[in-house]
Amino acid sequence: MRGERRLRLVEDADPVWRLWEQLPPEWRGPVIGDGIDNWLDISENEGQRLNLTGLPDVIAAEMAWMAHWQAQDGTRATVLGLSQLANILRRALREGRPFPPSIRAMDWATAEALQGWYYATRWRRLSTQYMRRRLRVAFGFARTALIARCHDGHWWELDEWHPRCDPRIPLSAREPVAGYGCSPGQISVPWLRAATKWWLGTMLESGALRWSTVSQEKPRSVFRFDKWLTTCLDDPRDVLGDPAAARQQAAAFARWAADSRNRATRDSDQRHIGKPVHPRQVNDDLRAVAELFAFVADNPIEARTVLGTGPWQQVSDAHAASWFHQVTRIAHTKEFNAGHYVDDHALAQITAALPLIGLPRDQQMLITRGDGQTVEATGFDDPQAMRMILLQILTGRRASEIRTCDADCIEPVTEATISATAAGEQIARFRYAQSKIDIAPDSILVDHEVTAIIEEQRQWVRERLPDRTPQHLFIQRTGNRLGDKPYAYGSYTAMLRRFSDLVQITDSKGRRVNLSHTHRFRHTKLTRLAELGLPVHVLQRYAGHATPTMTMHYVAQREEHAELAFLATVKLRADGTRVQFSREDHDSLHLFDRADRFLPHGWCLLPPLQTCSKGNACLTCSVFVTDDTHRSTLERQLADTEQLIARTTAAFEQRHGQPMPDDNVWLAQRRAEHAALTQLLSTMHASPGRAVQGAGCDASPPAGPVPLTLDTSRARRTRP
Repeated sequence: MRGERRLRLVEDADPVWRLWEQLPPEWRGPVIGDGIDNWLDISENEGQRLNLTGLPDVIAAEMAWMAHWQAQDGTRATVLGLSQLANILRRALREGRPFPPSIRAMDWATAEALQGWYYATRWRRLSTQYMRRRLRVAFGFARTALIARCHDGHWWELDEWHPRCDPRIPLSAREPVAGYGCSPGQISVPWLRAATKWWLGTMLESGALRWSTVSQEKPRSVFRFDKWLTTCLDDPRDVLGDPAAARQQAAAFARWAADSRNRATRDSDQRHIGKPVHPRQVNDDLRAVAELFAFVADNPIEARTVLGTGPWQQVSDAHAASWFHQVTRIAHTKEFNAGHYVDDHALAQITAALPLIGLPRDQQMLITRGDGQTVEATGFDDPQAMRMILLQILTGRRASEIRTCDADCIEPVTEATISATAAGEQIARFRYAQSKIDIAPDSILVDHEVTAIIEEQRQWVRERLPDRTPQHLFIQRTGNRLGDKPYAYGSYTAMLRRFSDLVQITDSKGRRVNLSHTHRFRHTKLTRLAELGLPVHVLQRYAGHATPTMTMHYVAQREEHAELAFLATVKLRADGTRVQFSREDHDSLHLFDRADRFLPHGWCLLPPLQTCSKGNACLTCSVFVTDDTHRSTLERQLADTEQLIARTTAAFEQRHGQPMPDDNVWLAQRRAEHAALTQLLSTMHASPGRAVQGAGCDASPPAGPVPLTLDTSRARRTRP
């Protein structure tokens, strides 16, 4: 059989024979297992042999190569799944049931149908979920790698992209190979699928986009565009028709994409249905479609060669411009604020409950939830996740920078650095996995707490992989025999989401803190460093940002810290003497940003761009504020108001022969001022040392015209 396959290399163009020829002799079959070193360790099912006899030559060669690739990839060769597939195909040959000529041409739906037929005819029962899952493993990474190695064209022409399976996919030096994959073949419109592959592949090869963007962000936008084309248009090709209609089509897509029900492209997206969609997400979708249109329109000659004749010949710059014009302008707001800051109240709950993540599943511990309820919880048995979140809290690094950092990430510092530190302080340099900004630094100085956590993680890895030197500090626990795969991002977020749902962490204001959004720890760390007084350029260096503007986006604007920081500021006069700042100085300077005037008995907090039409009715105004420094003025004004009311009412009664009526406009206002002053001074007496705002509002007369009683029956008084 081996000799026949070698002879077929000359006359058979199937590239699988090229792969089969590169296999070690002991991996070429027809029975695989004998003569292979460590077969028991690199295979499953207790070292069972893989029997490929009686199978078509092409399929036998494919399965032999897939088993060898799995062993080289660091996973175990799926002997059980491949053996079951071999048994199914051998029975199908005897029974005359047709099946595809190769594994590459056999998708999972076909294999599942064959498995169901096999169990129904052989065992008279249905296939179990366990057996379907074991067979599906053979149609995962191993089959994707087989298709990629047998494809002689551009890598981006394939329907499945994964750097782990196809080494031709370009990655940056800081991107781990065992990362995300992408499935552009899921785009249902053929001409859109072909153009998307060409566009994203070219952008990645040119360096204009990174793999994380190509594999995650852009395809999701195109998937939504594809769904809109097939559900909202009678003919999807109309979107490349008349350029005059492109603006209305783009606006319709924007409205459709703004509905969270239409944005679900994965099962995990179901939890977002019903939630508002941020305009930035809609802009990303519009921008992706516009960039695709612009790319094809800018390369018409290459488009005809790659895409052939079809609807793309109608696309023009006008189509792209119309879609770009639908990108809305979003008012600039501070992306991170005090709501993203994890305060001490929440951090105390997190650190108290974190041991639960690393606790074995057969153990339990008491935890106190955010609502104050004490419950007994079972351990999550994931000490790696526990240490990762601790490192994020202590260092402020991104989740990817901790999750994919190298095993040898700690370096000793220089003598100059040691001499500059405090006596007895243990300082080391931590190299994290900076993969977002090429020009940004990738190391920071850390203390003994961080180094202790890293050394504890190293010891944990050594105990589980004693004969390996892993590349990463945090490793994938299953399917990672070689120790070269980092801890999966999806596993990390899922673990933290489960932990958050159980512990129900809340901050000091009672708001829930969801730990699956670990970027808030980076925001918190940078905010605290800024509050310690670090210069902006030092904070930028620690954050690993390319510009100080980006760094300042991460600093929360906490009002209480702003006041304390100002009061702690020391200023010098020109002669070198210090300027002493008081609380009144701080309040005054603070009001310069908010008020348009100082008053004799307080301050007006009306914003500078607004004008006041109330005249001197400040005492009964809600934006009037005063404090003890104006007490004497207010008391004098109260006494003067009492004397003014007494003099004026006495003069009125002497002149008109009757008391001044209570509904007199002047008297009503003066009594309102008197009541406001009385209530304001009473409030200040009840809260000594504190400023009060709007304390006289309750004493103000009701808004609107003052009611008057008019006697229309009496004739107008005439002059004698």
